[in-house]
Amino acid sequence: MIIDVHCHYSRSPVQNSSYIHTIGKMWGAEKPISDLQHHLSKYDGDTYYHKLVEDMDRSGVDTSVLFFADNIDNGENDEQVLKLNEHLADIEQRHPKRIISFASIDPRRKKAPELFRTCIEDYRLRGLKWHPTMGFYPNSPEAYRVLEVAEELDAPLLTHTGPLLGMRSKYSHPIHLDDVALDFPKLKIIAAHMGDTWWRDWVATAKYNKNIFGDLSMWQLMVVRDLGRFRRILREIIDDVGVEQVLFASDAPYFESYVSNRRWVEILRALPDDSSDGIKFTEKDVEAILGGNAARILNLD
Repeated sequence: MIIDVHCHYSRSPVQNSSYIHTIGKMWGAEKPISDLQHHLSKYDGDTYYHKLVEDMDRSGVDTSVLFFADNIDNGENDEQVLKLNEHLADIEQRHPKRIISFASIDPRRKKAPELFRTCIEDYRLRGLKWHPTMGFYPNSPEAYRVLEVAEELDAPLLTHTGPLLGMRSKYSHPIHLDDVALDFPKLKIIAAHMGDTWWRDWVATAKYNKNIFGDLSMWQLMVVRDLGRFRRILREIIDDVGVEQVLFASDAPYFESYVSNRRWVEILRALPDDSSDGIKFTEKDVEAILGGNAARILNLD
């Protein structure tokens, strides 16, 4: 089973093409912006993300975790954000076993715990997605009010980690998850991007907190530039933390015009085939990363 734990829902993904194009260049992945826009345009108007499932079929991905990121500064009221969460639940119902939808409630909302409980208990959403770069710490008092509900309902937290262009990166440093992991020992915490360029800080945090996991979304861009470096870093991560805490992810649909998910899966599957650089991976490592670990975290059969 292949499980992609990091896919974005957007009403109009193509609106983000300039930003994604800039991120791609910063990772050393050169691609005409027209290619990116062409790929993302097929998602515009695809309210129920049928195109995502079609892409999954081509890539061999069995199940994807889908989410948006609630930001109170965007101006939506509680009713509007609940409506969007309900829509994510509807997408999952239309694609059973293929899409798992996570809720997103900005913890700065006054009724955030109640809103999140509604998303899980009434809409049957499966987890919580946060983007702290919007201006809150995941270990803040307001965040803890929501995490109490998440731990109670066994809903995993997927939270952005790592610096980002034009955002408040200090809020998304992996060290803040150390408090969360200690104070909520039963909560499963997925650090999106494994901290990105702060990956060593994620390793230091996850090594001693076995309820902290990390996903490989956006790391496929490094593969385009330097596969050898990716192999070295991934091996170091596995040696220090353990393969059990590493999860396959893509950031779909945003980076598929740079590296298709089919190619991303092929690259990971091929890791054990060549150890000429002195770096060795096993088939067991790859299977755990591609889906075994996520199946356990998401309570899938």
